[in-house]
Amino acid sequence: MRTLKIVLVLSFMLAAASPFISTKVAALTANETSPIETTETVPQSKQAQPVDASQFIGSDSCAECHGAESTHYALTAHAKTKVLNAPIDRHGCEACHGGARAHVDFYLNIQKLNEAGKEAEATTLMNDTAKAAAAALKSFSKMSSAESSATCLKCHEGSQGNAEERFNYRRSEHARHGVSCNDCHSSHAPKRTEFLLKNTEPNLCYTCHAEQKASFSKPFHHKVPEGGMKCSDCHNQHGGFMGKSLRNSVNGDSACVKCHADKQGPFVFEHAPIKTEGCQSCHTPHGSTNPKLLTRNVVRFLCIECHSNTPGLPGEPLGDATPQGHDINNPRYQNCTVCHVQIHGSNADRRYFR
Repeated sequence: MRTLKIVLVLSFMLAAASPFISTKVAALTANETSPIETTETVPQSKQAQPVDASQFIGSDSCAECHGAESTHYALTAHAKTKVLNAPIDRHGCEACHGGARAHVDFYLNIQKLNEAGKEAEATTLMNDTAKAAAAALKSFSKMSSAESSATCLKCHEGSQGNAEERFNYRRSEHARHGVSCNDCHSSHAPKRTEFLLKNTEPNLCYTCHAEQKASFSKPFHHKVPEGGMKCSDCHNQHGGFMGKSLRNSVNGDSACVKCHADKQGPFVFEHAPIKTEGCQSCHTPHGSTNPKLLTRNVVRFLCIECHSNTPGLPGEPLGDATPQGHDINNPRYQNCTVCHVQIHGSNADRRYFR
């Protein structure tokens, strides 16, 4: 009897599980019989385009005529593509300028005609604009900023686990305003070899951002001119996902807390403007004539921009306005932070007294 009950229970369990088992088996069978079906959903634009290997001859041929460029190139990080196992269209000079077979053949033919004493034919071939155009390599000076940057992004576009900094370049402020990679970088003659920069920071940034250069000349400023920090410490020049191309920390906080970690929180009693508007609600980031980079020269004037004649916050005894007993004409109450010392946030007092 007991055996019969066990058999019946197992039968009901198998009957209940059979629809799930059959569905799983059908899915596995479909995957085994049609393994190439997954490739059909890949957009055509994402698939690799065929490369004609016969049009590539290698960078050594370039160096025979372009000796100065080749010497500078050998000192940069791009030269590593000549020794690594890179695809043929991402190898050496031709990675940027395209296959050079037609270019080399065109000028070799002219050279051979000159050596054979056929200078008239060589001149005619040289002046043939159609053949010269067909043999021309990609010239960055003739490209638009978008085309120039697209050539660089062929290798340098951000991807997961590799150069995440350039994830958003195509929608960055620089790209949207027509700034290309070559406006800041030089592949052949960089002033700073590490990042192929045309100039060092912040002088390179000052080329366009003259207003910020003036701000750093003010008496109170972040130590960018002194070399204590760089523009790229706070801004992602290749395009961030925050306003002003600001970098954000791992947990999504502003770039400020990377250095000012004691202001980060979280606090039991938060100062609302910091979380809603950010540090710039009270501070000027680049430079100011006011101590602590404040937007106002007197602390009380900054505080009463919010704490004056406004409705109180729910649950706050003092509300959002200054208490009636605080007469800001009295010197005793003119420096708010004498009492409210933890103005960025407190874990002990809702009024930021400690």
